[in-house]
Amino acid sequence: MVWAIAWVIVLAAALGLWLLKITFWRVTALGMVATFAFLWTGYAPGRVARRIRGMLAREVPLPARGDPPDLYYRPSPAQLKWNWAALILGPLWYLIQGLWVHAVILATLVFVSGGLLAPLVWLYAALKADEDLLEFRIARKNVY
Repeated sequence: MVWAIAWVIVLAAALGLWLLKITFWRVTALGMVATFAFLWTGYAPGRVARRIRGMLAREVPLPARGDPPDLYYRPSPAQLKWNWAALILGPLWYLIQGLWVHAVILATLVFVSGGLLAPLVWLYAALKADEDLLEFRIARKNVY
């Protein structure tokens, strides 16, 4: 009974706002009715609300997802493997390989620090280049 009275009040208020013929108040009226409908669906003890909650709580089986066959045939590189090209080129190596986000971050570190972090950036590039490139290639083929 309480929910029925609340529905009448909300719908009357929404109708009053709708009759103002101003877009903002019409959107507000629709939002008010939608919010009350969600609350009613979540908390009302009635049969219709329980049926809607039951339909929403139903578990849906997901299809089995297998790994793409060509991703993991190669052994992953040893972590912190030395890459001479990345040591020489630094952030430019990342840019050449298509890892432009890494390149921008590393170049920004060098420029913001005024060149003080350049040796660390080039050392990072030399040690992590192969691992970053493999992660990039795997992420490019994955769909989440």
